[in-house]
Amino acid sequence: MAKFFNRVKVAITSTGTGSVTCGTALSGFQSLADASVANGDVVRYTIIDGNSYESGTGTVTLSGSTYSISRGPSVSSESNNSAIDVTSSANLFLTMLAQDVKQVLSDLDNVSTTAPAGGQVLSYDTNSASWVPSSPSGGIVSVANYAALPASPSATDLAWTEDTKSLYIYDGTEWDRFYTDTNATPDWTTEPPTAPVFLETDGTATVQTVVASDPEGFPIEYSYDTNPSNQAQATISQSNNVFTITPSTTESDEGVFTLRYRASDGIHSTSRSTSYELSFYTNPNLLTASYANKSLYLGGYEVAPYCMEFKPDGTKLFIGGYGADGLHSLTLSTAWDISTASFDTGVFLDVSSQEATLRAMCFNGDGTSLFIGGSSADKVFKYDMTTAYDLSTASYSNVDFNPTDTGGNISDLSFNNTGTKLFINAATRTLYEYNLSTAYDITTASYSNNSLNLATYDSYPYSVTWNKFGDKLYMTGWADDIVQFDLTTAFDLSTASYSSIEYHHTPSNYAAVVRFSVDARKMFICDSNGRYIYEHST
Repeated sequence: MAKFFNRVKVAITSTGTGSVTCGTALSGFQSLADASVANGDVVRYTIIDGNSYESGTGTVTLSGSTYSISRGPSVSSESNNSAIDVTSSANLFLTMLAQDVKQVLSDLDNVSTTAPAGGQVLSYDTNSASWVPSSPSGGIVSVANYAALPASPSATDLAWTEDTKSLYIYDGTEWDRFYTDTNATPDWTTEPPTAPVFLETDGTATVQTVVASDPEGFPIEYSYDTNPSNQAQATISQSNNVFTITPSTTESDEGVFTLRYRASDGIHSTSRSTSYELSFYTNPNLLTASYANKSLYLGGYEVAPYCMEFKPDGTKLFIGGYGADGLHSLTLSTAWDISTASFDTGVFLDVSSQEATLRAMCFNGDGTSLFIGGSSADKVFKYDMTTAYDLSTASYSNVDFNPTDTGGNISDLSFNNTGTKLFINAATRTLYEYNLSTAYDITTASYSNNSLNLATYDSYPYSVTWNKFGDKLYMTGWADDIVQFDLTTAFDLSTASYSSIEYHHTPSNYAAVVRFSVDARKMFICDSNGRYIYEHST
């Protein structure tokens, strides 16, 4: 069925007898975009080109911001009513055809002399061959506002709201508003969360209320979808704009999914997405930690190991230091089992052109960027990888950051979960916090004026690492103790305090790096003096 639009008249930018490409609106008229014409709409059109004309039915195609209309002529200036050969001076307007109007033979001039009452409509009386007031009256009811619209109307009933001067029609389910201007997209007034949300592992539901408003006053309809569409982490129920996310209590269902909230005025919609994570992660328990009697010797490759990172699935290990001034890649045949690690033959990333005394490294969230630091250049350098976590595809990006507030001698680097904060451990035996206005873009880093003095707990504090939620921080150094700090606000060093919990690890000597497995059930300590990595259970 054809759709009709008001005051749409545009220039034609194509020529010939095929589909026409629509250009800009003529003066005093709307373009197809202004009138919210959509892809796939069936329309009636008229083309005028000098003394040539053509009227017919076409289907709209929208590609990017360009509209085109197929041509099915009903009548034209051609003798056989075929498509005219359009030139560059042609224009097109959307219209109605005679077939769209129901024509009644009775003459509208023959109206009953009985004047209709207010709000009544006319119907044709075949007995008197005249138009008379219909019964029941029908017509349009006038109310003060949207809230006063009749509660039990009939389909096709019309109502006028005095406050907004708007006309509504009841479609059998709800009141829909007529609108003749360009329709605007609804706006969020209470948005869904932008930060990731962690679901409760005991099954307690997360209830999220969202609110959107429509500039034209149309009622808002809410909906949602998820990615993946069959997520196992939670079930979702909806009551209008209130969404209930009930997590699974089965550990094998843990994972991350995206919930996209939608708000529609019936024509346009707006959406926002929130990442939800179900994790049965347990914080490391340093009070019960113990050496697992598993180790890996690094001396054949690096005589001064000060860097250690794992791929999130535990199948890759990366080590480096200022002995070789570069990074080595290792493969673990059993994830997170250090005794199964072996060096990847021929894989080595030389970073000496940027940093001649390598002491620190970390990855971005998806493993496509690598960041290094040390005590020679005293800068953070960024490398890009065409394949995630593959050092053989890494190259220097010519991007660096000079953290002048730290005093130099970078010994460790880390980001928060979203890449909007960077933490640098430096020679001043202090951990510094930086804000990034663009995630993982170190050129947007600025000092937050938050720091944590580590010298009280270790004379040479080398490495720090975070728990999953950013409310616990772990430090190690040459005192060979893992020291725990608690934070009342995640990843905010100004809220950090010493927890009085420590773990003295043996057999390592001069611990340079501490890292945990993704579930925090294993702890790995890199011994810079003995050149070993030791695995501990937590």
